[in-house]
Amino acid sequence: MKKWVLFSVTILAFLYVATALPVSAAEKEISFQTEDGWTISGMFASPEKAKAPVPAVIFLHSFDHDRDAYGKYLYPGLAQIIGEHNVATLRIDLRGRGKSKGAKDLHLFSPAELAKIALDVRGAILFLEAQPEVDSTRIGLVAEGQTTDATVRAWNGDNRVKAIGLISGRLSESAKNAIGVHPQIPLFLMVSKEDREGFRDMADAYNLTTREESRINVYNDLGMGTTMFSVWRSEHPNEKPIEEVLAEWMIDQLRAAGASREVTFKTQDGWTLYGTLRTPDSVSAASSTPAVIMIHSSFTDRHIFDDLAVQMVRRGLVTLNIDTRGRGKSTEKGELLSLPPDERNKTTLDARAAVDFLTSQPGIGRVGLIGPDRGALYALEAALADSRIGALVLMTTLISAPQREQIAKLDIPIFYLASKSMEDLTNGSMAAAYAATKNRGSRLLVYPGGALGYELFESDQSLEPTLVQWMKDQLSR
Repeated sequence: MKKWVLFSVTILAFLYVATALPVSAAEKEISFQTEDGWTISGMFASPEKAKAPVPAVIFLHSFDHDRDAYGKYLYPGLAQIIGEHNVATLRIDLRGRGKSKGAKDLHLFSPAELAKIALDVRGAILFLEAQPEVDSTRIGLVAEGQTTDATVRAWNGDNRVKAIGLISGRLSESAKNAIGVHPQIPLFLMVSKEDREGFRDMADAYNLTTREESRINVYNDLGMGTTMFSVWRSEHPNEKPIEEVLAEWMIDQLRAAGASREVTFKTQDGWTLYGTLRTPDSVSAASSTPAVIMIHSSFTDRHIFDDLAVQMVRRGLVTLNIDTRGRGKSTEKGELLSLPPDERNKTTLDARAAVDFLTSQPGIGRVGLIGPDRGALYALEAALADSRIGALVLMTTLISAPQREQIAKLDIPIFYLASKSMEDLTNGSMAAAYAATKNRGSRLLVYPGGALGYELFESDQSLEPTLVQWMKDQLSR
């Protein structure tokens, strides 16, 4: 009983000090409109002397709190802790709370109205995307209590979000399904054991994620939500505060995701191609960092490789995803199907231009190429006479006898990914190419069924990590 009396007094002291403290000079009051017209208020802070766009974290309070749940009390709040590490922060009042009350308080919302809190999360992401000082491809989300469900539903695989922290979370089946469909998202899950509902949902979320960086921290007798931070500090004054553990993890995930920017470059025959260049924070002009170019198949675009690219950057590889001529944003001279056949067949020039562009960037070492279907053949043709290419991944493509003869002259590792049905139809063209390959680092992996190209990633969730490790090993030798 004494412990809880002391705790209550401590919380009151925190609240008193919070009202007496001025708003941090690094923060400013902002507001934005959600897609359904609700005005959301918040506090935004960004590093003053950043040399390049920085990652950002959005903080989402529970139904019982407001944005001050992540603010400063007797000690720095989670937003301030993260903000001290060259990361922008945005803590908002959800609709119906704090300065975002509107015409109705959150505690009066119907279930349908509560479901719309996901729009507040999406609006916050869009707000950050509009800030020039923010790298909107590296956003983290932190949510507590009931709001964790809306947060996960709002995310639902959004590639701008690179890490999520959930505190005493409550997750619906639709939220859990979102994690199951996109299991590569890193999760940091915090819950106290007596919170049985939260413990069950956080355990389910942890079991759904496949990322080795994901963590679940289970405590005893700490209560729920951000209140756990205060209780831990009171009970364990000589140990690291648990919010600092969450902060360090979040910062590590956002840094590991690397910087991302859209680039353009010209081909030999005058096409302007668009691509996404992702660079680990560790790359410098003095380094020699391995890099990978991803060349999509004929009827897709660069974004089929977004998840794979992020995983590669996390392992220290530079990546360049490109839209080949006539696809994605690379359509200044027309859409692919409107181009003459001889123009479409020059796509190998796109792969070569991508190699030229990437190797012109500071700190780039050996380059690997990945391509599915027709993209695999463009990658192969680009590698045949280019010593800068150190490894190839060829996915479910038909390799002709003349091409196998050319492969036999190469001495670089090649990873062949084939589907059994396609191999039967092509008399084992990829298996025959593998047999002709000299380098001992080469591999052949044949999947049952008839999946083509990037479809293999959906049927085998271990494939992307396998390719990342193989490419890193080959290019680092």
